[in-house]
Amino acid sequence: MVTTCKNCNKKFIGHYCNYCGQPADTHDINFKYLWHELQHGIFHIDKGIIHTTKELFTRPGHTIKEYISGKRVKHFKPVAYIIILSTIYVLLAHLLHVKTNFDKMSVELDGNNKAQANEIVHLINSSVKWLQEHYAYTMLMLLPVISLTSYLAFRKSGYNYIQHLVLNCYIAGQRMIVFILFLPVIALCSSNEAVSVVENIETLIWVSLMTWTYIQFFDSNKIFKNIRLTIFSYVLFGILFIVLLIIAILTVALFVR
Repeated sequence: MVTTCKNCNKKFIGHYCNYCGQPADTHDINFKYLWHELQHGIFHIDKGIIHTTKELFTRPGHTIKEYISGKRVKHFKPVAYIIILSTIYVLLAHLLHVKTNFDKMSVELDGNNKAQANEIVHLINSSVKWLQEHYAYTMLMLLPVISLTSYLAFRKSGYNYIQHLVLNCYIAGQRMIVFILFLPVIALCSSNEAVSVVENIETLIWVSLMTWTYIQFFDSNKIFKNIRLTIFSYVLFGILFIVLLIIAILTVALFVR
């Protein structure tokens, strides 16, 4: 049966237009259509997130490698994945009134009697608060730096910088899942010491997951080499992060003056 596309007015045979890809049956826009689209959208978002999350905790490196090679139908897109998880984290942290040790340290520093130092601390804390409230943006801003360090460490692997961005987007999502799971535990902690213990366990878990992902992604047969390169990537990121932090603090100090 020949159909005229309602989008580009081309004639075609089948369920989809060969020229623009629009479905042959567009349905009338009514309550039934809205209900169908709502169910379809929610189902596919949930299915994609659940499948991607399961894969990232069972075969992370292989999964990301498959996504980069072109097997993408079942997977949630990396940038959307990290943004959604970061939003969930921020909302849950707000609902549970979670404060990390950094938050508590910032509150103590705000009591500094030196006016100039207090202004600097206030500006830094305001920036940190903004970054915490916009965690998705924080993750996205750090991802280029993290990806640069992994690209430099594993430059002989054959993957380009953008592919490293995809890799680290999924690893960031993996890390956010760990953070989300630990939020209720941190909320129940009654002391800074307890929070420190939980955060150390949390860090150990996500660092182990990241290392496992790198080993699987780059070459499972070269475990010790990949561990060495992963450590190099961590160190390189730490150096770059400290440099950026110093630049930010000096900039704030000059601004206050």
